[in-house]
Amino acid sequence: MLTLIFTLCRLLFLVWNNDHFPIVYFTDFLAGFWFDLVTVAIAFLPLVALETFPNKWRGTKVYQTILLIAFQITVFLTVLINLIDVEYFRHSSSRSTASLIKMLSFGDDFKQQIPSVFTDYWPLLLALITFQILSIWLYKRISRIPDDSREQKWWKQIVIFPLMAFFFVIIGRGGFGLKPIAPPKAAAFTIDQNMQLVLNSAFTVIKSWGNEELKEKDYFEDDELKALYNPIRQYKDPAVLDQPNVVVLLLESFSVEYISAINGDSITYTPFMDSLIGHSYVFNQCYANGKKSMDAMPSVISSIPKLMEVEYLTSNYATNQIESIPKLLKKRGYESAFFHGATNGSMNFDVFADVTGFDHYYGRTEYDNDADFDGTWGIFDAPFFRWSADRMTNLPRPFFSTIFTISSHPPYTIPDQYADRFNEGPSEMHDAVRYADFSIQQFFERVKQLDWYENTLFILVADHTPASGTPVYFKDMGNMHIPLVMYHPTNEFFQGSSDKVVSQVDIMPTLMHLLGHQDPFFAFGQSIFDDQPGFSASYIGDKYLYFRTIGEESYLLLYQEESCLGVYALDDSLQSKNLCPNDAVRAELEKHLKALIQTYNHTLITNEMRVE
Repeated sequence: MLTLIFTLCRLLFLVWNNDHFPIVYFTDFLAGFWFDLVTVAIAFLPLVALETFPNKWRGTKVYQTILLIAFQITVFLTVLINLIDVEYFRHSSSRSTASLIKMLSFGDDFKQQIPSVFTDYWPLLLALITFQILSIWLYKRISRIPDDSREQKWWKQIVIFPLMAFFFVIIGRGGFGLKPIAPPKAAAFTIDQNMQLVLNSAFTVIKSWGNEELKEKDYFEDDELKALYNPIRQYKDPAVLDQPNVVVLLLESFSVEYISAINGDSITYTPFMDSLIGHSYVFNQCYANGKKSMDAMPSVISSIPKLMEVEYLTSNYATNQIESIPKLLKKRGYESAFFHGATNGSMNFDVFADVTGFDHYYGRTEYDNDADFDGTWGIFDAPFFRWSADRMTNLPRPFFSTIFTISSHPPYTIPDQYADRFNEGPSEMHDAVRYADFSIQQFFERVKQLDWYENTLFILVADHTPASGTPVYFKDMGNMHIPLVMYHPTNEFFQGSSDKVVSQVDIMPTLMHLLGHQDPFFAFGQSIFDDQPGFSASYIGDKYLYFRTIGEESYLLLYQEESCLGVYALDDSLQSKNLCPNDAVRAELEKHLKALIQTYNHTLITNEMRVE
């Protein structure tokens, strides 16, 4: 019954996200059926034990009612998780893990999104109700079969019970292998792009539950490891900027797809940002270190990428002693503030702001005017930007501030007064990006009037990319491609462009380099302006995505289970030519990625992410 329903969920998943799976094989559904069986065996093992355990009450109405309720609850939860991913996959590019439960528990995000779930995703709600009714109907059909367990001999029941339990345990393990089946095993049954189609979301959640511990790696000896990768950064160059204010604009779901000044398209959805780029230093090959807002915060503020199954903020290592931009700048006399228009507590950002040393946190509570509430997440970008600019004016100089936007996020709500102005895009996301770009313009028009503007470095960077129906941007490469722009009103150093591979974790060390910070500090990233080859790393969809420059060329390595899934040149945006057979390139990429993984795991496990 449940494998049938899971198969229907997979069909819905495919239809809803058909752009992401241009080539689908019948064998993908056969492999998916196997993962569904494994999920059923794990989820229903307790019920099987209840059903087959030798006892004389099994046929009673009370016992059967308990089994019915337990069965339907299990069906509801496992199907619910799969249906959540039908939509959520478009934004995360992977099946959910146990961290989804933690994320939903932060603040009031889940409660606030319930109304939009009923209005925006009603087909999924209808599917959930339909599948639940189907499971009840099928269960009743099976229940028509008379229970004759009282007529069976006890020795037969005693034999059947362990045999049935053993049978389900073996299926739940995925066979007789030494290790139980895990999500990466999907790679053995299909092409890399279809792995998430083959998997079952309930399976990935169950498999990741309580499985947040990293493991030490021993790829290299200490001396060789430090020669390949050393996270202790120290710069001796003179300062480019003398105690400037620094404002980071973290742009929700902005992708290079929308920015013609970077992607070269004739159609733009960010006219203000395009014009700003013409007077800024822009990095054309910036790649995100995660696919969620919760990944971006540690990456940008503390130079910690997502290189594990769960988000850093939901992991066992979230209480580690870490470095951050506010902590480093405080030593230089900076005041710091974090602005996020969402309801306080959303995604645990207020807690992380406190951990990383921000002096002030400003959210929906501090804004204190729900006339500008979007009905789901928080305060619309334009009014919150203007309000934030005024709050910054009250900060002692120099100051460091971060503003995290929210309007370019589902359900893509736009204020009524602008509804007719931003409604011509091919999708609601395009309209929301245009409104967000307009909000940024309003912010800059406001701060230009303020006395601190001319001595301020503005850094604009996206938190991650959104869902896309364009082939270039749902491939791994384009799916991580984000803007990174540095603008200074008076310093000509910040003009031009670079094709160096960079990422969000480079922002903290780059800022320290620009300010002439000469003390050592810990960062997984590196200064964009040093002479080392650029790189970007993340762990998405049970595989590592590693961008790196080797010699004169830049590549993307897809790496999973100690093996290469693919190597692609960055100018091969459709990832049409797999260069894995090129032993020299593959080996060089793998060597540097392994050094990063070994360092990452060790420093998180041993809590050695600061320079004392």
